[in-house]
Amino acid sequence: MSTTELMHPSDLQAPQADTADAHRVQFYNDEPFLVNSVARHLSTSLRNGGSAIVLATKDHRGQILQELAKLEIPAAALMHRFIALEASEALSRFMGGDGPDPARFKSLMADLLEAAQGPVSSFASPVAAFGEMVAVLWAEGKLEAAVQLEQLWSDFTRTHKLSLLCAYPLAYFSRTEDRGLFLQICAEHSSVGPADHFATLAAEDQQMREIADLQQRAQSLALEVAARRIAEEKLRTAQVELESLVEQRTSALRKLSLQVLKLQDLERRRIARELHDSLGQEFVGLRVNLDLARRVPHDPEPWKQCDLLLGRCIDEVRTLSYLLHPPMIEDAGFISAAEWYIEDFCRRSGMHIEFSRSGEVGRLPDYLKLVLFRVLQEALLNVYRHARATTGQVRVQRSAESVILEISDNGIGIPKEKLARFNRNGTGMGVGLTGMRERIRDLGGRFEVKSGADGTLLRISVPSSRKA
Repeated sequence: MSTTELMHPSDLQAPQADTADAHRVQFYNDEPFLVNSVARHLSTSLRNGGSAIVLATKDHRGQILQELAKLEIPAAALMHRFIALEASEALSRFMGGDGPDPARFKSLMADLLEAAQGPVSSFASPVAAFGEMVAVLWAEGKLEAAVQLEQLWSDFTRTHKLSLLCAYPLAYFSRTEDRGLFLQICAEHSSVGPADHFATLAAEDQQMREIADLQQRAQSLALEVAARRIAEEKLRTAQVELESLVEQRTSALRKLSLQVLKLQDLERRRIARELHDSLGQEFVGLRVNLDLARRVPHDPEPWKQCDLLLGRCIDEVRTLSYLLHPPMIEDAGFISAAEWYIEDFCRRSGMHIEFSRSGEVGRLPDYLKLVLFRVLQEALLNVYRHARATTGQVRVQRSAESVILEISDNGIGIPKEKLARFNRNGTGMGVGLTGMRERIRDLGGRFEVKSGADGTLLRISVPSSRKA
């Protein structure tokens, strides 16, 4: 039967053996219970003049000897009729590849049994043995090897006078999917000992098997319940965090929407002021000079002034148009548009901005050129309005998969608390940085702001191949 095939407790009939307890298994939850069970199993043979064999871990061997001393087993019996071998050492003598070698196992056990029977004058009682090698294999995850070793033990106890006790922590079978393996381990033994106080009950073997089976099922159910509680708690925590995040994002979007509306109003006022203060004045002057030219049509000076004023009007309209949407960005590309804007920005603001590029930026998708230009515009406007900077740098580079734009200044920087809040949830800043961040995140890019006493660095990285 496969180690993963499910079985029913009623199908688990004990294998036929010369002795009902020739190959018994004891399940346990705690170490003291195991040590006491093993000591009681061995003490019967040692009291009756028989021998004992222990194949256990180093810690358990010492605890078993102490428990046997508490049971008043004579020291002479422990010295001459008690054979102990470390479980891992015993395994190394007969394990081959992924499983036990039957011939080497039988040879080792026969030698140990002969050594145990040597000091005994009468072989009326079988040698009592405790084997923990199967549990060691199970703990190492070698489940198939453990089942094979149990089968070798069963074959050996059928042909030799040996009363063997195996033991497993019940925790090894704590999952629901372990039930098939648990029932198979029970089936490989002539009798089954349930864990803890149930082991002291006076009941038939089939009843003891059913009790052990119920213990395994109860433990796996308890583990599932605990895991479900943890999962539910994590789910509740995640839900609370998600709701909080959604609330924060919703609040941020509301503020951003309000800021966008305010910014639109400010931008309209700025354009209106530019038209009135600059272009409007030029048109008024043009009208005055046109009136003079009509009065004295032969005088060239008024016509000359009209040409100058008309040229300035055209330049002003072109400047306003370029600021709103530079036409060269579509024809000449982002680099040419950036160079023009930085030159115009320096002229208007009085700041010194250095522009550099690394490698060949080449052609970019239209949507990406526009986003990069808007970020450049907004970043330099923020530097002018808030940073109190005198110089700055703009750097552009392109890698195989992305375009990187860096804008830095020597200004006063951004307060740490304000910047930390913005980096954490995108709030606490004006519409400029927030809008830039949302533009870049929408394209799957990275948006970083670093600031200190020596100025601020804005760094964005955007995939160059993503479609709009």
